[in-house]
Amino acid sequence: MPDKLTASDPAMLTLQAGMFLLLLLAASLSDLKRREIPDRLQLAIASLTFLSFSPGNFWGILGALPYLLVALFFGGCEGMGGGDIKLAASTGLVLGLPASLAASMLGLTAFTVFGITCTCIGQLRGQKEKMAFPVGPFLAAGAAAAYFMKIGGLIL
Repeated sequence: MPDKLTASDPAMLTLQAGMFLLLLLAASLSDLKRREIPDRLQLAIASLTFLSFSPGNFWGILGALPYLLVALFFGGCEGMGGGDIKLAASTGLVLGLPASLAASMLGLTAFTVFGITCTCIGQLRGQKEKMAFPVGPFLAAGAAAAYFMKIGGLIL
C-alpha cells in the first residue's frame, strides 16, 4: 500500500475527509470554549486512519514528539497542554509523518502570527496583561490544510 492518500477508493477518502474536518472543528470549538480537547475526540480522529490505511501513517505519531519534549523539559508553555500533544499525535496518525510536520509548521505559524498581532494591538490600546490563546484551533487548521495538501500530492 502506498504511503499517501489516494483516490483508489474515493468513497472512503471522502468519508475520511468529511469526518476529519468535522472532528477537527469539534476539537477546535471545545478548545475555544473550555480550553480542553476531550479524549473521545482524539480517539475518533486517530481511528480515521483506518479508513484510508497505510502502515507508514503510524510514523505520523512522531509529529507530536516536539510538543511532548516541550512539555517535559520546559514544563509546557502557557496555552499548550496535553490535549494539544494528543491532537498532534491523533492527526499525525491520519496524516503520516511528513504531513504531520507540515501541519505543525502551518498551525504554529498561524498561531504565532495571530498571537503577535493580538499582542501588538493590545499594546497599542494600552493593555498590559498577558493574553493567552488556545493552540488547538490552529493545530486543527494546520492539520486540515496538510490533509488536503497531501491528497493533492503537495506533501509525500
